[in-house]
Amino acid sequence: MFQLAQDSFCGTGNFTRRVDIFYAYQPATLPGASLQIAAERGDQRAKMKLAGAGLLTAGGQPYIHQGEELGYWGTKSGGDEYVRTPMMWSADGSSLADGKLSDKVDRTMLSSGISVESQAKDDGSILNVYRRFGVLRDQYKALAKGSFDYCPAASSVASVSAWYRAYDGQKVLVVHNFSAGNASVNFTSDKLDNAVATNGTVKVNGSRLTLGAYSSVVFLQ
Repeated sequence: MFQLAQDSFCGTGNFTRRVDIFYAYQPATLPGASLQIAAERGDQRAKMKLAGAGLLTAGGQPYIHQGEELGYWGTKSGGDEYVRTPMMWSADGSSLADGKLSDKVDRTMLSSGISVESQAKDDGSILNVYRRFGVLRDQYKALAKGSFDYCPAASSVASVSAWYRAYDGQKVLVVHNFSAGNASVNFTSDKLDNAVATNGTVKVNGSRLTLGAYSSVVFLQ
């Protein structure tokens, strides 16, 4: 699992020291479940959104496990069905296709707030971060097909990873803050005046970029 992340984010310098951000909140009883994230406690929702933004701005082909984009979690201790929970489309759960699972569904996870209906109405939800960055990847071929090069400007800030994606004359700068606090970086050689996607808190003052906890931004260059 760690190797998958390292391969996907190759070239990001010290990123591999912080890859546990994606997996620290994934239960040990769920080995091999790729990027299906584990919990919805404390700051975990912010980490889930960061994981989605990171996945969809990195190289290679992104893989999204069913329910990851809603913040689903589960363990295999009671059976494989518990990591294959059906999509909860409506807030009242009436559309849940669980008839073939012999009631092997974690009902405590399936609150109205985790449904597609509820999250679609919340611009800051996990679902809408996946949607926003997924659309961005489709709109900007640099993200879908481009080269992947580490941005040296962020090397002095341990919690920040930044990289360039470039394709057919189009170039973007991707920046992620993997820490629970604010992080600032000076990008003296890059353009910070056209943010095409953000997640969390993003502030620009001249060449200085400040990202809030677990925040992300993509700048068109």
